[in-house]
Amino acid sequence: MKIFGFIPVSIFDVIDVFLMSVFIYIILRVLTGTKILILIMSMGLLFFIGFLGQMLQLPSISLLVSTIKTFGVVILIIVFQPEIRRILMQIGSTPFIRFFVPEERVPIDDIIGAIEELLRRRLGALIVIERRISLDELAEDTGIILDAKLSAPLLISIFDKKSPLHDGAVIIKNDRIVAASVMVPMSVRYRGIGARHRAGAGITEVTDAVAIVISEEKGTITFFNRGEAYFNLTLSNLRRLIEKSLRYESLS
Repeated sequence: MKIFGFIPVSIFDVIDVFLMSVFIYIILRVLTGTKILILIMSMGLLFFIGFLGQMLQLPSISLLVSTIKTFGVVILIIVFQPEIRRILMQIGSTPFIRFFVPEERVPIDDIIGAIEELLRRRLGALIVIERRISLDELAEDTGIILDAKLSAPLLISIFDKKSPLHDGAVIIKNDRIVAASVMVPMSVRYRGIGARHRAGAGITEVTDAVAIVISEEKGTITFFNRGEAYFNLTLSNLRRLIEKSLRYESLS
């Protein structure tokens, strides 16, 4: 096949352009509104200046840009690790990848039942549901490993004020409580909200987990997914968001 009658185009060229377009779209979507996008544009400008320096045979400019290029990639990876992880998370959540990975199975009824009782008692809580990105290292390094079967009474007892495990997050994987009292990374996007809410946002910014925050002071429910917050939810709205985020029907 030829475009304009003289440019040869094969099916592989079409696939190549399509995949590159999808890749660029995902990158821009994840990086929009972040500082790393500005830095990447600045690096692009530096590379252009370096190219001009080589063309015009300016040794000082060429050496400076070459040095920046050598260490710039390493600096980007270290400083902007959360954004890079978000890019990989976004790629991993595409329909093509999800087709080959089994979906999570979490007993939502037990979680909703526990939250209803926590609201009645005005107890605060941070519940993190693990998806494909493992949280085992975070749980082992900062929390108390439980590896117990998930149930509403156990969740309620963990967040009781008399429990030594009520501070921090509970991590749930499938139908088990992996760990309690886990310290999760705080969000840098949200300001003027409580520590639990910032933690709930933070863990969903750097992993594909979802988080549920119960406010002890206001008695409200907040749901976090990919760093986005859904405030003042009802129990029915929360259930729908969990099922939509995990893309399955809840277990009985």
